[in-house]
Amino acid sequence: MTTKNNTPRQKNKKILFAALVFSITSWMTISGQDNKFSEVPHDIAPVEAPFEMPVFERPVFPDQTFDIKDFGAVQKGSNNHKITDAIHLAIDAAAAAGGGKVLIPEGEWLTGPIHLKSNINLHFEEGASLFFSENKEDYLPVVKHRYEGVEAYNYSSLIYANNVENVAITGKGILEGQGEHWLNWSTVQPRAEATKVPLSRRKNFGKGAGKEGMRPSFVVFWKSRNIFIEGITLRESPMWNIHLIYSNHIVVRDITIHSVESHNGDGIVLDSSGDALLEYNHLSTGDDAIVLKSGFNEEGLEINIPTENVVIRNYYAYDVRTGSGGVVFGSETSGGIKNVYVHDAIFEKCDRGIRFKTARGRGNVTENIIIRDVQMKNIRYEAINFNTAYTGAGVGPSPLVRNIDIRNVKINGVPNAIVLNGLPEKWIENIYMENISAINVKEGIRLARVKNLVMKDIRIESESRAMIADDVYEVKLENLELKDQTAGNPVLLKGRYSGAIIAPDFSKENVDFEEGAEKNILIKDLPSAAW
Repeated sequence: MTTKNNTPRQKNKKILFAALVFSITSWMTISGQDNKFSEVPHDIAPVEAPFEMPVFERPVFPDQTFDIKDFGAVQKGSNNHKITDAIHLAIDAAAAAGGGKVLIPEGEWLTGPIHLKSNINLHFEEGASLFFSENKEDYLPVVKHRYEGVEAYNYSSLIYANNVENVAITGKGILEGQGEHWLNWSTVQPRAEATKVPLSRRKNFGKGAGKEGMRPSFVVFWKSRNIFIEGITLRESPMWNIHLIYSNHIVVRDITIHSVESHNGDGIVLDSSGDALLEYNHLSTGDDAIVLKSGFNEEGLEINIPTENVVIRNYYAYDVRTGSGGVVFGSETSGGIKNVYVHDAIFEKCDRGIRFKTARGRGNVTENIIIRDVQMKNIRYEAINFNTAYTGAGVGPSPLVRNIDIRNVKINGVPNAIVLNGLPEKWIENIYMENISAINVKEGIRLARVKNLVMKDIRIESESRAMIADDVYEVKLENLELKDQTAGNPVLLKGRYSGAIIAPDFSKENVDFEEGAEKNILIKDLPSAAW
């Protein structure tokens, strides 16, 4: 049953769909210092996902330890002594012996870039602090990298692994990136031109092509597998923190990242990688906390390696800045993204919560994404955001976002609760949202160019109109509770291409129609087919 406020100017009017009861007092309190993901089990719990995933277990290495002190390492002291050579001597010795633990003991150490080998566990003893050099020449010669979706030869990342297997970075140590000296370099690179030509002929993109100003990531795994990262803390990255490129069978758990002052300080980046488990991580980042990518434009389309088969669970994102989100898909999506299951997450004081972003030129498909049980508080822009026109007009093949299922989300404090914005030539499609509550909201639901959308058990309390839908088709609205502070109706339907809005609990008298939308598009149910 739908009720309507008969006093047009009265504030705080309320429409009840199916008489749902919603209590503000039921909201949980999120604390940046205390959350349910602080206790991490030693063993990796079985992964339950709606698609096939591998079994994840803790890695096994030969029971032998290679202490860097035995290879000449001394603490940095007042002379800033570097131990780069000692670390690599220890890694080489371990690799020659069939693998083992390379130990960074308690103390303060200074190093240049570290290049890992197979069957190595780089282990940080509790109380160990490893500082990375501020001399850019230490990060040469160049290594192969993928820079914002485009391959390049660039300065080495601080920790780099190329074509390795069975590798770990573990322990309770702190890795100090000292990235500030990199940050005066521009964040804008000519990647749109670079991606149109083969890597061997690229000019002005990457250190190997004479281009300065491309900051390295903190930790990069390139074409590697059986990767395990646990327990460490990363601070002050030059750019992205954990970047996994063309890699598979990955576990990243119980790490802490502080990079809020870093430009493009993304936390964990899965880039054309798969069979990954991310869990119990605590992320405070200067860009996306966890982000899935798969290449940029022409080169990404040609390589065509998706990010797929990923489970992200039991994690906390706090104070994520520069317009970014707690979990993000894109914007580099040219290889596709599919089969991702996100559940049990807390986002607090983040710019955005759940975000899908892509653009013309990227092409390919982002699909089969399942998100469950997310709590958000004090989000700065949108709590849930789909935008397939991320960079504006754009040119090239249009991307598709489809088959997204989001349920059990609580939002407290956000300017825009739910915003879905598709392209005119390729609408967002097959979206299911259920049991989503949002209070302390300025603008509620905003839909544009969306088809095959189901919204069930959605509760919104907003200042401006609770719901505006412009060019939407085959939309089912069931059990909605919308409350706003405007004088008009809480729902506005617009657009000449809008149609087949199935809303059994709506009354046309409580919905406004504008800009080509006619009242007959709002129906109680689909008519029975006559055969």
